[in-house]
Amino acid sequence: TDGSHEEEAVVSTQSTGEEELTEDNIGQYSVVCITDGSHEEYGAVNDLCRTHGVTFLACNTWGMAGFLFQDAGAKFTYIAEKARVHKERPSSKPDPKRRKVDTPGAEKEGEEEKEEEESYEQREANFVTYREAGEATKLKFSSPSVLITQGLLRGVPDIREYCRKTAKQIHSKHVPDELLQNLDGTVVPICAIVGGMASQELIKIVSKKDPPIVNSFYYDGLSGAGIIENSRQ
Repeated sequence: TDGSHEEEAVVSTQSTGEEELTEDNIGQYSVVCITDGSHEEYGAVNDLCRTHGVTFLACNTWGMAGFLFQDAGAKFTYIAEKARVHKERPSSKPDPKRRKVDTPGAEKEGEEEKEEEESYEQREANFVTYREAGEATKLKFSSPSVLITQGLLRGVPDIREYCRKTAKQIHSKHVPDELLQNLDGTVVPICAIVGGMASQELIKIVSKKDPPIVNSFYYDGLSGAGIIENSRQ
């Protein structure tokens, strides 16, 4: 948090089952990531992680739909690059009226380092827990992948009927049949995209650099579009 962006983040992993996470051992982790979990599993583990200050990350894929959720705490500070302000470049032609002044190498290098440090700033992200995140009818976006995710995680008996009714309730477009096919199957490119997003977020959380996803990411493999839903806004 000192503005330096040259430090390295060391990441080690350990695989364990959700049932092995307890009050006694949860504190040894910086991030807990669960894949292919259920609505209740995500809620219970996230509550445990939040209590002990551990970041929680969950991700699923169902056919052409993908989902990622993370909670890094009510207040998470990180370092990010400031918005760049366009400045006019000085003319390459020398001005005969100006006297040329040579800047010593060490002084010039120090000025460059200072300018580089000043280009970064500390920011704050505010997360909600999995249980606090809104249902599909309360979310601002209505991507088909949102409806599929909400329905499957909650174990609705008829996902097609759930998507149809919910889409009508929130005045959203219907979910394409192509997205509702093979929801039990594994589509490698979709897994690669969601897995890549999860890996990227893990590095951000551990290194505390660059804006993290707050709170949910939904991916529609049919259209190739992904959306981020911030439940705090």
